[in-house]
Amino acid sequence: MRDFDAKIKRFLISSGIIKNPTYTTELKIDGLKIVFTYREGKLAVAATRGDGSIGEDATHNIRTVESVPLKLQEPVDIIVEGEVFMRKKVLAKLNIERKKKGEDVFANPRNVAAGSVRQLDPKVTASRKLDAFIYDVAKNEKVPETQFEELKYLQELGFKVNKHFKHCKNIEEVIEFWKKWQKMAPREDYQIDGVVVKVNEGDLQEALGY
Repeated sequence: MRDFDAKIKRFLISSGIIKNPTYTTELKIDGLKIVFTYREGKLAVAATRGDGSIGEDATHNIRTVESVPLKLQEPVDIIVEGEVFMRKKVLAKLNIERKKKGEDVFANPRNVAAGSVRQLDPKVTASRKLDAFIYDVAKNEKVPETQFEELKYLQELGFKVNKHFKHCKNIEEVIEFWKKWQKMAPREDYQIDGVVVKVNEGDLQEALGY
């Protein structure tokens, strides 16, 4: 991580930008990535990332996920990205029911979430009690200047955002956040498979490139 920080600073300096980056850290939720398209504030399309270019239309099933708003607080045209997942307690309960029926138990919540989103019958998806966190604005006329403000903006629109995100002034604070969540991750009721670290400033992200 320190090498990553140093590399970013070298690149910015070579580009004539004398400004140290700060970072926003977020928990990496182990689920299924979904891209949500809203038109005039209403959910229009929800798709998996598929092969990276063409995704699978999962709109009917995603509409059954209670934490995904069908209507936003503002009538905006926006595309956002998020993670659909199953909570550990829900998986445990589901496996108890499957055992009683003599069915195979599910190995992990990620696979169940992925399979549930792809069900032909939305009623089956609804019965799985999936959840979702939104973490990124992919396309919108109004894009906040920092990643931290972007997460706040998503919350204002009515999206469910994982609350454990932090603005870190330097890479040492990032490392402290990671150390903390290595210990705390098992306590949460969802699978966490790491920490996502993003350059906080939008103008620096743009200068650094995709």
